[in-house]
Amino acid sequence: MANRHAPAASLLFLLSLTAGLAQTQAPLALRGTLVAPGQVLPDGVLVVSGNKIAAVSAAGAVTGSAPIETGSFIYPGLIDLHDHITWNVLPRWKPSQLFMNRYEWQQTAAYSVALDQPHYAVTSDHALACDADRFGEVKAIVGGATSVVGGLAPTSGSNDNACILGLTRNLDIDGGFDASALNKEKVWYVTFPFKMSLTATDEARSGLDSGAVTALLIHAGEGRPGDASAAREFAMLDKGGDGLLRAGVSVIHATAFNAADFQQMAKAQVGLIWSPRSNIELYGATTDVGSAKAAGVKIAIGPDWSPTGSDGMMEELKYAATWNADQEPPVFTSAELVGMATAVPAQLAAAGNEIGSLASGFYADLLLIRKTGTDPYQALLQAGPADVRLVMIGGKPVYGDADLMDRLLPQRTLEELTVCGVAKKLYLEPQTGIPETQKSFRQISSELEAALSSWGTSLAELAPCASGNLP
Repeated sequence: MANRHAPAASLLFLLSLTAGLAQTQAPLALRGTLVAPGQVLPDGVLVVSGNKIAAVSAAGAVTGSAPIETGSFIYPGLIDLHDHITWNVLPRWKPSQLFMNRYEWQQTAAYSVALDQPHYAVTSDHALACDADRFGEVKAIVGGATSVVGGLAPTSGSNDNACILGLTRNLDIDGGFDASALNKEKVWYVTFPFKMSLTATDEARSGLDSGAVTALLIHAGEGRPGDASAAREFAMLDKGGDGLLRAGVSVIHATAFNAADFQQMAKAQVGLIWSPRSNIELYGATTDVGSAKAAGVKIAIGPDWSPTGSDGMMEELKYAATWNADQEPPVFTSAELVGMATAVPAQLAAAGNEIGSLASGFYADLLLIRKTGTDPYQALLQAGPADVRLVMIGGKPVYGDADLMDRLLPQRTLEELTVCGVAKKLYLEPQTGIPETQKSFRQISSELEAALSSWGTSLAELAPCASGNLP
């Protein structure tokens, strides 16, 4: 097995390596319909210089060399605040029943055989764990995400998860910002907050008050509405006002919480991260987002994981839009749904001045969708994997249609992919000193497929292509 620990000098160098490509490129201008804060520019130009956005303007206001015509709607990259990246190598799990809460399905033999045991077998091997994370991050990128949480955590306080570098922003591990450092981010992502030690809980609470922790994303209240065990988790979080319900915290799921709970969350400036597809597939119902919105809670959206949720942010947005259209009246506008995948999660992750919007000085995290119709919000809510023209992270093109990728990265080795019948190209930037990042996506997929097949399962699909993929 390869050495888990990169030399300290190499790790210091790696902290800036992701942005290195973008910083050596000449400024470039992209022309399309820009979905900027508070406005849509139907014929706009976005200028990228280094790893940041230098200008956002109407096409007529741009001077200099002609911009690249993209034929696209241009959005901020989507921000996924609820995922379990290494689990997304596993195929969909369709249990034969609905459950009352998450503790119930986690105790079933069906879950153990289909998901838990294969996942443990993969992630207990360091090289395969890196493969799983990189596959999951590529999957997130194909689904429109530029930032994620829930990636590969280190073991024993080491930096043996350095193989995550070079793809998406891992907001809870290494966000790839100018001041980021591996495993020293101020965003905490906690799946089981009630299993935290008293020391860790106190550290989180005091960290939120002092600024040492800028965002705490916690799973709680996950179960069928009315389920007592899930509902009582609100009181467990609150602890009479001296618990974890405070500014900087966002609750993931909260399906068992009620209107009074959301009013209290809003008063405490606690956010909500909504995952409708996984909620409905496991519990037959989802969060009362209408009451949460009415109370003034900031709401973001995330896919949870692909075994019971969506394969990525775009698919979860489509699911949410379908659910929303069935409500009378609809809870959200199309623009609000798009904001729940861009500006709002950026705010909940304490990065609202860095990502989540097309604005000068923000990091150049972009999602380009093939232009269809005139409404950019509806276009994103209805888009499929084939419609992705380009994904750029920190000024670096990482994935998209072959023509754009070839034009933007003419000197780089790009990997060919066919996604839903459309030729795409992927740029996996190798990281010096980390052998796990030298692999092609084809090699990563092959190794994972071989490992999973020995456990009676198979590698998940990269993107949902079949028509009618929503239940």
